[in-house]
Amino acid sequence: MIAIDDLRPILGCYADPRAKTPNIDRLAARGVLFERAYCQYAKCGPSRLSVMTGLRPDSIGIFNHRKDSATIFRKRRPDAVSLARYLKEQGYQTRGLGKIYHDGWDVASDWSASTFPGRDNEMLEISDQRNPNSPSMIAERFACPVMQNPDVPDDHLFAGRMTDEAIRIMHKQDPAQPLFLAVGYRRPQLPFVAPRRFYDLHQPDSSWLAKNQMPPHNSPVMAWFNSDGYLGAARRAKLKMPNPPSRDEGPLWNGYELRSYTGAPNYGFIDQKTQLKLIHAYAACVSYVDAQIGKLLKELEKSNRQSNTIIILWSDHGWHLGEQSAWSKMTNIEIATRVPLIIVAPGMKPARTRYLAELVDLYPTLCELAGLEKPPHLEGESLVPVLQLPGRNTKSIALSQHTRFGEKYMGRALRTERYRFVAWFKKKDGRIIERELYDHQTDALETRNIAGDPDQAVRVKTLESQLLQSFGLH
Repeated sequence: MIAIDDLRPILGCYADPRAKTPNIDRLAARGVLFERAYCQYAKCGPSRLSVMTGLRPDSIGIFNHRKDSATIFRKRRPDAVSLARYLKEQGYQTRGLGKIYHDGWDVASDWSASTFPGRDNEMLEISDQRNPNSPSMIAERFACPVMQNPDVPDDHLFAGRMTDEAIRIMHKQDPAQPLFLAVGYRRPQLPFVAPRRFYDLHQPDSSWLAKNQMPPHNSPVMAWFNSDGYLGAARRAKLKMPNPPSRDEGPLWNGYELRSYTGAPNYGFIDQKTQLKLIHAYAACVSYVDAQIGKLLKELEKSNRQSNTIIILWSDHGWHLGEQSAWSKMTNIEIATRVPLIIVAPGMKPARTRYLAELVDLYPTLCELAGLEKPPHLEGESLVPVLQLPGRNTKSIALSQHTRFGEKYMGRALRTERYRFVAWFKKKDGRIIERELYDHQTDALETRNIAGDPDQAVRVKTLESQLLQSFGLH
């Protein structure tokens, strides 16, 4: 299982011309590529807990990154056996490397041996600019550069060293014992740090810039403003962020996760030159991770395990690169919730599918592919029928959600074949206070909210009823 942090489908196999990802592209050519797969919550911790437990975010009840949140959940739901623990109980050797859960939320006993997460705050790994050949270092969060391109070999940075460790585990493993190897790459999560050779692969130009850089017309601020969790970061910079901002103020503050790193503007519109540098750095990190995955897959090909190995590659959520005025994740918008998903399994023919898949489906899918009974607590559906018949026309939907403004509001999104419908609920009394509707047949970039159009009234009512039923709110 290959998990990649903050990766939108900026991959060659997803027809993104900015991508240099030959290894993931080759993997996709061997498996089933899901063109429309979605996370259940566009934030690392809640999304990864959902994947690893097979529960939806409402059942988990965690929408933040507080250190004790995962512990509280596990005490409340001891029946929600994690994927790693369940496979261990079925006789698998389970090994975890890098970021599988949100950092600090792992459970050591789920794994057959010590995990390989890296150092504390490994996410903040940077190169020492004064002495690039010295070991990489962990930056202080609010003194961390937004991007770096040190001229160093791949294994100078953690992703390269982790890949080498994963390869060692594969070579040492007894072929007679089944192995669950979970490898979690932190890039392209901020900061955008990758060896220089991956920066040199790309020559960005104005065509790389987002085409929809302003918030959707007629949309509520809570739909696209994703800086509400960074009020403290703004205060550290001696700035006072409005919360909530007006529609005019929001774009000047939006994407504060990125803005809180040094080298990115704390406030104001981000000029095109800086945007191109940021997108360039993001693409370089994707290429760096792609190269590490290539090394991993090459070793698998040389082993005697490939013919009976299941490979699942996924990301925990998408990422805004200037779309809707946002940077980073933490919205219910298509660009933040759509993720790459590739599954390679014995007996399954390569294909592409437009079936609407969800990350919560991965746990039951892996159980069925491995011939294991599914635990009773799972809330997703196995994707094996889709792997067997990728062109099937079975109607499917995908659900995502995200809180806003100190969890005062919960946005719930329903993705159908054609539409994205979002209802914003006031948590205090459960009332719907805002609605969004985007028609992907005529507006794939989600530039105009048509929920208030009189000719959409019947459709809004129908989709709202479907959303309430799908989320169990009837």
